[in-house]
Amino acid sequence: MIFLDFDGVLFDTVDEAYAVSVIASGKYSQISEIDFQGRHYKNFRQLRYLVSPAWNYQYLLKELESEQSLIQIKSNFLERVSVAQEEEYQDFERLFFNTRRTLKEDDFERWSKLNNPFVFLDEIKFLFLDFKDWTYIVTTKDSSTVLELFSREGLKVEEKRVFDHEDYKNFGSKRDIIQSILPQGVPSIFIDDSSRHIRDCSQIEGLKCLQPDWGYVDPGKRGVSYKTIVNEVIQLVGKKCTN
Repeated sequence: MIFLDFDGVLFDTVDEAYAVSVIASGKYSQISEIDFQGRHYKNFRQLRYLVSPAWNYQYLLKELESEQSLIQIKSNFLERVSVAQEEEYQDFERLFFNTRRTLKEDDFERWSKLNNPFVFLDEIKFLFLDFKDWTYIVTTKDSSTVLELFSREGLKVEEKRVFDHEDYKNFGSKRDIIQSILPQGVPSIFIDDSSRHIRDCSQIEGLKCLQPDWGYVDPGKRGVSYKTIVNEVIQLVGKKCTN
């Protein structure tokens, strides 16, 4: 089986995440107002790799407003997230997804241009055509947006193949989601740009965890090239075909 993260693996969505976050927080009121060249955005982009569920953006934005060094912003952000309580961030999380929904409805053309597929998606499109029963998306994004962006690229993906932010909230981790799907010991691959998810899921028997060298990767980590990952995927599905 193949388990794929979405943001940072299949699509570059950092501009969209920034837009939704700053509009949800009240910093801007619409996409056309947003400064994608300023220091605030550039720092956001550099620290995007720290974020997993959407509520994390609330604390990242608060720290970015302090205009301290990136090292200090990172430290403060990680501390805030480690002690955060759901009642503190649930309103922002709800507003985040509502803001995305509104932007898609009211400003679709601008919103759509903030999401761009990586070359890697073209290389593995065959999975969604020839091995769709073996392929799953495990993401902290909302499934409706995932399916919409796939459709834009000419890919029809079944909703049941997408495990999104609600599933993540219910299960508690990507590891638990994958374990609920994966028969024990079945050779499989998990591709995610988050060091935390890679580390957590590496405990699953039979699952090879690959962190790409594109997307939102911890600068201190050395990722795997898309060509190597594509070859790993081809080898795995090739074995499936011969079984």
